[in-house]
Amino acid sequence: MSIKINEHFKPHSDFKKLQYIKLSIAILSIILLGVVIMLLASFHHGLVVILSFVLLILCLIISIPSIIWINLYYSSVFYTFTENEIIVERGIWWKNNSIVPYNRITNVDIRQGPLSRILGLWEIRIQTAGYHDTSGGGIEVAEAILQGIKNIDEVKSFILSKVRELKPMAVETGLEIFPQEGLEQQILDELKRIREILERKS
Repeated sequence: MSIKINEHFKPHSDFKKLQYIKLSIAILSIILLGVVIMLLASFHHGLVVILSFVLLILCLIISIPSIIWINLYYSSVFYTFTENEIIVERGIWWKNNSIVPYNRITNVDIRQGPLSRILGLWEIRIQTAGYHDTSGGGIEVAEAILQGIKNIDEVKSFILSKVRELKPMAVETGLEIFPQEGLEQQILDELKRIREILERKS
C-alpha cells in the first residue's frame, strides 16, 4: 500500500485476525481452567454437569460481544496523512479524533509484540511537544497511535520526511513560538522591553 495525501486508510486486515487470536487465547484459558476445576470435582457427577454448563455460558458471554466489538472497532478506525498533519479517527460509542501536526512531533516509537510479529504488524506511537498527558504510572502517553501497520518502513519514512520538511514549533510554558515567522522582530521586541525595564529602574 502506497501512502497518498488526504486519502483515508485503515489498519491492515490482519489486525482483526490479531484480535481474534487474543480472544481465542482468552477463551482457551477459561476452558483450561474449567477443565482443571471439573477434574478436581470429578467425584461429583452433578457438579461436573453444572460446571460444564456454566463454562459454556461464560465462553458465549465473552466471545459473542467480543467478536462484535472487534468488527465494529476495526470499521471505526481511519488514518489520514495530510500535507501538514496526521489524523487518527477511532471509537465505537465515543468517537476520538487525534490531529497531530508534523511540526509538533518530537518522537516516533515503533512497537511489535510477539503475536503481532507473527502477523507482521506494527504499532506506531507519536509523541509531540507540549503534550503532557500521562498515565497513572507517570509514563508519558502518545498523542496518536497507529495500529495494524504492515508497511512500517514506508509509513515511518513518510512521517519522518514530513517532520524534517516542516520547521518544528517550539512550545514553552504554554507559549507557542514559530521560528520561521518574524524571529528578528521577536528579538527586537524583547530587547525593547528589557530597555524599558532598565530605564524605569534607573
